[in-house]
Amino acid sequence: MTRKQWKRIIGINILTILIVLSPFLPGPSFLSRPTNIIFILAQLGSFLGLILIPFGLFWTVNQMTKKENKKKKILPILLWTVPTLTFVFSIWVADVARDFSRSIAIENADRIIYVIEKYKEKNKQYPNEIADLKPDFIKTVPKPWIMGISGYIYEKKKDNYNLTFTQNLIFGFNFEVVVYDPTGNHKAKGELKTLYDTGKENWKYYVYD
Repeated sequence: MTRKQWKRIIGINILTILIVLSPFLPGPSFLSRPTNIIFILAQLGSFLGLILIPFGLFWTVNQMTKKENKKKKILPILLWTVPTLTFVFSIWVADVARDFSRSIAIENADRIIYVIEKYKEKNKQYPNEIADLKPDFIKTVPKPWIMGISGYIYEKKKDNYNLTFTQNLIFGFNFEVVVYDPTGNHKAKGELKTLYDTGKENWKYYVYD
């Protein structure tokens, strides 16, 4: 294998990792739909791709052991490295990436929470919707700045409110729902009722099934 070929292999594998983890990486929220579709396809494809791994390994060993085969191809190596990385990063490493993106989205929500409380101080009640904050209290509503998170969802309660965002979990059917409740009285919706601590005050998350 030449140095140029190894650079291509490494580049393609790094690109594969970045594409798979794109929903959890910093970036504009208008990419939430395509990045989540890619993540779903990566999860589904990772299981199908496992079939290619033995074939790719056999082909790689076969061409490496044949000395007369001077012009070696990168395809055999990619046939087992790409499926392996896709499987590992979409199933296991995604959990770590999700923790990272959750923390960023929570930090970026601080400005909204601050402005909501300022609105209450002046008007003696929480806004009916997030648009009520503009333009007197804020010009534009901050975004999570995570590619896979479309935005924050504001829901007014009787004397309270929730600020929520969601993240893809498994195949687009299960979502991680992250909720801010200033009173700390969080409630999980759906079949699964377990609440998980985020490490941030008044922020918890649950898995919606």
